[in-house]
Amino acid sequence: MIDKVYIGIDGGGTQTRALLTDRTGKVWGCGHAGSANRNHYPRESVRRTLSALFQETLSSLPANGHLAAIFLGMGGISTQGDRQDFLQIVGEIPEISPSVQVIVENDTVVGLTGGLSGRPGLSLIAGTGSACLGINPHGDRRLCGGWGALADDIGSASWIGLQALQAVVRAEDGRASPTHLQQIVFDFLGLSEPRELISRVHNTGLERAELGQLAPRIARASEEGDAAAQRILREAAAGLSEMVQVTAKKLFGDKDCELVLVGGLALSGAPFQPMLIERIQADCPQVRVCEPELSPVKGAVLEALRADGVAWTPDILANLRASSV
Repeated sequence: MIDKVYIGIDGGGTQTRALLTDRTGKVWGCGHAGSANRNHYPRESVRRTLSALFQETLSSLPANGHLAAIFLGMGGISTQGDRQDFLQIVGEIPEISPSVQVIVENDTVVGLTGGLSGRPGLSLIAGTGSACLGINPHGDRRLCGGWGALADDIGSASWIGLQALQAVVRAEDGRASPTHLQQIVFDFLGLSEPRELISRVHNTGLERAELGQLAPRIARASEEGDAAAQRILREAAAGLSEMVQVTAKKLFGDKDCELVLVGGLALSGAPFQPMLIERIQADCPQVRVCEPELSPVKGAVLEALRADGVAWTPDILANLRASSV
């Protein structure tokens, strides 16, 4: 018998995922949409994206299912004002009844909850943006990074793309050694001559997610021996490791703790992922990098269940692990 059902949402810089489950953790449906980051898209665009996501996800709602709680782990949520603004947007979506409990948090929360199945530890996000969240056994919480593309986002895919742009213009001027990144960037941007870059970036526009698409190309250039690409990846790994080091020291001191990697760049495989892990282990020997046990969207489901007072049993965790969604 189906009664209460729950939606968990993981909203990153590029896409937003949703999962619909019952109170046993059995998955009934899912949804996918573009980014709904309030800091990078207009309010109406965010509302339309979420509305389409809820429509797709709720199309699998069982006939006798009653939506009890939604937990949204969203990029760009840092303050209470951010949460209230996002809650208001959700409240404007007709698919969601006012009786449904809705909780909004930063996306690092669901990455940590899912990755460690609710245990204390650290999650390091490196996707379109970057941030590190830690929660210790006492419930103390610390967020490092997550300041956005203009102020920081060090080590993220968009940061790597920006570093590539800057390396290219320096090389083009002769202020730095020539690099294969010049051809890579110019081809990616569709330029017929180098100084078309100015109009392409400032007039046509270059969104953060698009800039992040350069990261895999930079990684390939690094593997092929390009010195500028190798330097950019090393600096990215160092910046991300520094966030881990600061967060771990603040919350765990010299005690051992677990860390999960979250995001397309952090989990991109060679060459960057092993480089990042090696740098973290060198800088923070007390931090053990673990394979994520559940995806961030499944972490969001766990948080939705918790919000409704449902304790996480081994059966719930097993049901979520069993789902390939």
